[in-house]
Order: sequence, then C-alpha cells, then structure tokens
Amino acid sequence: MSSEAQQESQAAANKALVTRALERISAGDVAGFTAALAPNYVRHCQAMPPELQEIHGPEAMHGWLLANQATFPDYTEQLEWLVAEEDYVAWRSRGRGTMAGPMGPFPATGRVMEIAIIGMHRFEGGRIAETWTSWDNLAALMQLGLLPPASQA
Repeated sequence: MSSEAQQESQAAANKALVTRALERISAGDVAGFTAALAPNYVRHCQAMPPELQEIHGPEAMHGWLLANQATFPDYTEQLEWLVAEEDYVAWRSRGRGTMAGPMGPFPATGRVMEIAIIGMHRFEGGRIAETWTSWDNLAALMQLGLLPPASQA
C-alpha cells in the first residue's frame, strides 16, 4: 500500500472512530465514548469554567460526561461534517438536550438547549489523544433561561 493510500486509510479509520464515539454519547453510553480515548487524553475547552477548561485522562473525562449526562439526560449529538488530515479530525455537530439537573451553580430549568459544536481531535495509536472544542456558551445559557437576552439586561 502506498504512503498516500495508508494516510487515506488512517484518516477514514479516525473519522469512523469519531462517528462511533459520538453515537455512543447520543446513546447515553459514556464508557463507549471514553473507550476511544488514549491513556494520556487531554480535552481543551474555553467554553467551560476555569477548572474544567482542561480535562486530563479518560477517567476524568468519564466523570465529566456522567455529570453532563445527569444535567442533560436526553442529550444527543449529531454530526454535521468531518474533515480528516494526517492525525487530525475536525468536526461540526449539533448538540441538543433538556436541562433536567443542576449545572454547576445553576439549578435545572427544564428548558432545551440546542448548540452548534466545533472541534478537532488529534489521534495517537488509533485513539483520541487530544480534543479542542468550543460552542457559543452565551447562546446556550440564554436558551436554558439562565441569562436574559441583551435587550433585557
């Protein structure tokens, strides 16, 4: 197999892993998602509170996902597109869930949030080793009824 064919094959395998991992999240299978993570996994996200802007290791990510699942028990995430190059897969997805439990200092509102999510995974040894992700946190909080629109502030 040529080097170019190997790269295309690896990119396709990485895209398939991202697709399966998000399918596991949408099915409520946190362990199925974290099984795709490398032992040295790191997640970076500026949309999170300072103490959660970096999550280190599959176990810590598992814990965060369980907490998120308690807040949004019906959460689903649908892929809109994937782009792969070398050891990276970039994606855009749409996340949707009803806030049925508390989120940090915020009590449950029972309202639905639907957000566009963008990100990139870096792969190592066939697993996700690093993630950078972001979404419009202000829009999410407004949808959940946790912040008034700017015209009401």
